[in-house]
Amino acid sequence: MYKTTFKVFLSFTAILFMSCSSEENSTTPETVNDSRLPDQEVFKPAIQLVPKTLLNTTAKSTAKSAETSNKHLTSEISYKISKDNLGNEIESNPSENRYSYDNKGRLQSIDRYRNNAFVGNISKFDFNDANKVIKTYYADIVAEINNGGFISKVTSTDGTVTDIFYDEIGRDIKEVENGTYKVYLDEIDKNGNLTNQTAYVNEQKTTYIYSYKGNKVFVNIEMNQKKYPRIVKDNQYEFKDKTTTITYELTVDYTKAGIYSSEPIFRCYIYNWMHILDWKTKSVSEGITEYEMRYDYEYIYDEDGYLKQSKRTTTNILNPNSPLSITKTNYWYK
Repeated sequence: MYKTTFKVFLSFTAILFMSCSSEENSTTPETVNDSRLPDQEVFKPAIQLVPKTLLNTTAKSTAKSAETSNKHLTSEISYKISKDNLGNEIESNPSENRYSYDNKGRLQSIDRYRNNAFVGNISKFDFNDANKVIKTYYADIVAEINNGGFISKVTSTDGTVTDIFYDEIGRDIKEVENGTYKVYLDEIDKNGNLTNQTAYVNEQKTTYIYSYKGNKVFVNIEMNQKKYPRIVKDNQYEFKDKTTTITYELTVDYTKAGIYSSEPIFRCYIYNWMHILDWKTKSVSEGITEYEMRYDYEYIYDEDGYLKQSKRTTTNILNPNSPLSITKTNYWYK
C-alpha cells in the first residue's frame, strides 16, 4: 500500500511587506500633516524617493537640514548575530541591499547581493518630469499607482491580485488578496521511496484589516483556503475549507521616522515608514496555534538624524527556552 504525504507551498505574498488603494468609494486620500503619522522633520528617513531639493515644499528648514537633504543611502548589510564563549558578537550570513539613483538623485533601484555577487532586483521606480513615481516594480511584480501617488493594486507573476484601501490621511486600512495555494501530494511506496508527486491547486483569499489606537497598530489577517486536503488514513484524503487567522500588534513611535520617507507610495510598508518598537505576531488555524513570535527593535542614528544601525531580536513565545534570533543591519550613505 502507498503512503501519501503532502507538502504545502503557499503562493501568497505577505502583503504587509510587499504591497498596499483608495477607500471603497475610490476617493484618493490627501497627503497631510497629522500627529498620527511619523514626524519626518525630527529624524531623517534613510531612504528618499526624491531629494527634498527637487520637491516644491513650503516646509521650514534650517541650514543644517538643507545641507543634509541630499544624503543618500547607498548600502545596507544585514547579519545574523551570535555570541562566542566570551560574549563577543559574531556576524554571519551577510546580505546586502544596494541603492542606485538617477542623474537627478531620485531612487532608481534596490538590488540584493550576497558575498558581493548579484542575486536579483528588489525594487525599481519610474518617474515623470514632475518627480512623481508613475510605476514601481518588486522584482517581477508590478504595483499600480493611483492619482494620489498611492499603491492601489499589486499583481504577482502567479496571478495573485491584491487591492489596498486607505483612510483619509493615507493610512493602510484594508488589503484584499485573491490568488491560489499549491499543495504537492507525494506518493511513497512501502520502502519509503517517492513514486509520484501531484500538484493540487485551489483558491485562496486573504484579507488584512488594520486599526490604529494610540501608539499601537493592530492587523487582523484571515486566510481562507478552499478544499484544503488533509490526509486521514489508508491513503485517503479529506478536502475541507481551511481558515487561518494571523494577528499583528505593533508598538510604534510617531515622533520618529522609519527607514523610508513618508511619501504616499510607502504608506503600506508599515515596517519601513513607521518607527517600530516591538511587534507581536500569532497564527492560529482550526484552534491550534501554529506560531507566536515577538520582535524587539533597537535603532542608532547619526548626528543628522539618519539611521545608522538597526537591530531586531526575535523571541519564540511558544518556546521561551529556544535561543534568541538577532539580526543587525548597518547603513551607509554618500
